[in-house]
Amino acid sequence: MPPVIGVLHNLDRAFTGHAGTAIRAAGVELDERRLRAGEPLPSLDAVDGLLPLGGDQSVRDIRADPMLQCEAALLRDAVDAGVPVFGVCLGAQLLAHALGGSVSRLPRRMVEWSPIEALPTSAGDPMFGALPDGAVALHWNEDGFEPPAGAVELLARVGAGAEAFRYGDRAWGVQFHPEVHPEGLEGWYVDATGELEEAGVTEEDARAADALHLPGQLALSEALFGGFARVVAARTVAA
Repeated sequence: MPPVIGVLHNLDRAFTGHAGTAIRAAGVELDERRLRAGEPLPSLDAVDGLLPLGGDQSVRDIRADPMLQCEAALLRDAVDAGVPVFGVCLGAQLLAHALGGSVSRLPRRMVEWSPIEALPTSAGDPMFGALPDGAVALHWNEDGFEPPAGAVELLARVGAGAEAFRYGDRAWGVQFHPEVHPEGLEGWYVDATGELEEAGVTEEDARAADALHLPGQLALSEALFGGFARVVAARTVAA
């Protein structure tokens, strides 16, 4: 049986985008859970890794959100058990929170593409050690995070809060959206309720940037999600 990554969807319009393509290309299957539709969290005994994705919820409101509380607890238990975790946007914020980091509202909402700058700490990392040249990341964020104590930042910051971190040797988080593909991004525009205005960007300018940078997202996903899938697969073989 191939290894399985449990995907935790926190959006109504759930998609894995380029992430699913890269993970399956590495020989790993997906167990997708649409949490907003009431589907249950997976058991750690049933998956070999966890991929919590983005959402419009806020970890700042976690005390009033039982689902986020359960998701954060699962991520903490996964790290304790040595199950690989890769958190994206809200997923990264939940992971940081679960491990003792913090989440706060950004001074200004971000809807922008920003170049990725690897830090020396990323050298040799199975996911961030070989990023494609000229990689650019899409930020569509209201909140940011500070990594937990003991974590290592892997990318230079582009605004308030961290961009990417590794905790131990099997847990990672990124603030941006390497999984995004045209169909998934279109859904964000459909559901947008003031995000662009809050970020100070017009839809015309935002879409122009999308057209320029979306073609590069497949290579970025192959590095990050493909690398994560290989970490999961290697752990499965070792076990």
